[in-house]
Amino acid sequence: MYKLIIVDDEYSTRNGLKLCINWFEYGIEVAGEAENGIKGMELAGRIQPDIVLTDVKMPGMDGIEMVNRLKGQHPDTKFVFISGYDDIEYLKSAMKMDAVDYILKPVNLEELNAVIEKIMAMTKREENRKDMLQQMNARLNQSIPLLREKFFIQLIRDGHADRLSMEKRIDFLDLKLSYDAPYCALIIRINNPRTVFATMTEQNTQLISFAIQNICQEIVDARVYGNVFEHQRGEYVLLVALPEAEGEDIIFPLVSELMGSLNGFLSRMAEAISLTIGVGGTVEHMGLLADSYKMAAEAIERKLFLGKNQVITFDVMAAQKDVDYRLINERMAVFASVLKTGDIGEVSLQLDKLFAELRTSAGIGFIDCQRICLQLLLVTSQFLSEFGMRMGDLGERESDAWSQLMKLETIDDMCLHLKDYLTAVCERIGSRQEKPIPEVITAIIRIIHERYSDNLTIADIASQVYLAKTYICLLFKQETGETINEYITRVRMEKAKERLTDSDQKLSEICSSIGYVEPSYFTKQFRKYTGMNPSDYRDLHRRMN
Repeated sequence: MYKLIIVDDEYSTRNGLKLCINWFEYGIEVAGEAENGIKGMELAGRIQPDIVLTDVKMPGMDGIEMVNRLKGQHPDTKFVFISGYDDIEYLKSAMKMDAVDYILKPVNLEELNAVIEKIMAMTKREENRKDMLQQMNARLNQSIPLLREKFFIQLIRDGHADRLSMEKRIDFLDLKLSYDAPYCALIIRINNPRTVFATMTEQNTQLISFAIQNICQEIVDARVYGNVFEHQRGEYVLLVALPEAEGEDIIFPLVSELMGSLNGFLSRMAEAISLTIGVGGTVEHMGLLADSYKMAAEAIERKLFLGKNQVITFDVMAAQKDVDYRLINERMAVFASVLKTGDIGEVSLQLDKLFAELRTSAGIGFIDCQRICLQLLLVTSQFLSEFGMRMGDLGERESDAWSQLMKLETIDDMCLHLKDYLTAVCERIGSRQEKPIPEVITAIIRIIHERYSDNLTIADIASQVYLAKTYICLLFKQETGETINEYITRVRMEKAKERLTDSDQKLSEICSSIGYVEPSYFTKQFRKYTGMNPSDYRDLHRRMN
């Protein structure tokens, strides 16, 4: 029930207002009455009314002064003034008091009902608004962890944010961090996350993520101020505020404890999981944390060369030389030549020389190393196709070699993976050299290489070797592992790659020179074969050379 008090110096008015309306129907209780402003103040203090009906002109303290005092003490109370026709000056003052309404004496019942309905409508709206604000505040409080995470992500991505706005957010999010303290960013990354999480249930994935963050936060809270959050799946970022007394000296004991505790936890998991930690440089204040994060990210990428499951600092690769793509291309060419011999010792030696060059190249990154390894696989695949050896288990191993390479994160793992696959390839080359290729297959290959620039068809080839089309298609597939049309396309694509790399011919000229009439169809086939447009392929290889 809403509580109402009536303040009027006339008893008849007070009594009439109590009896003339069924207040209960409005959900209102007449909780008290007073004969002047002084007693009205005392009554309001005791009852805490929701509505006050008050006369304007009263002895002792008038309604204007009473309401003026009560408004500060009861800001949500609704005030309605009652005034006679001769109280114009009082009414003018009352109109400045932000009252709900004004009623003239004698009180008109319909007018009073309309005012009460107006008050109730206002009250309902205010209550709804309060309920909505309470719900929004409750949801906001529930979202604080997400808002903190969003704030931290903006810190490491955007950087150099406005200090005032950052301090407001720090205060709102109740973070025990100072803008002016020196900071350091650490990245804790699960090695090979795609492989690790691929076979794991979502429940276990979330459990590991929660555990890693919880362990990190406990260790940080015991030593310094800082916060940990999951930046992306398998990557956790730790932002540490360094104490003035210890400064950077606290970092390495902290990182050592983190590595030991996390490895201890992960070793108890059923899945084989390992971590690498990248340590960024110290920055002067919170607004520069993006710089420290960038250094930590560059450090952790160095596991490509240094290996996994260790701590890597941002300055570890500072003394190494720039990448020499010309020398790398020469190594690739030698590898392609040696591969044809099937000598695994020589192939392994050339592979070691190539990877030795990569290991000493500071300017080369993970993507470039991966691309070079993929080129090695492509050279091998082209050789196997040309000599009809992409069949059976070797064909399956080739497919597996491509997919597994995309999951490897260190240069040593890439090298070992390629050596394992190339050992099988060299064994197949050795066994193939002992088995002569059927004369008809040799003839078909020769015809294709001689006439690839023509509108060559299987019927043309069949007529030249004096055999049926169906038979030569079946025989060629059995001996080489690919169809005649696939072989024709590959020969044309390889010739196109040579012309794109070694000449300034227009694309339309290259298209017609390798047996295609429509440049658009040639472009489509080239993109399907190489994964890029002819023009992009030309630009890429010219930059490398």
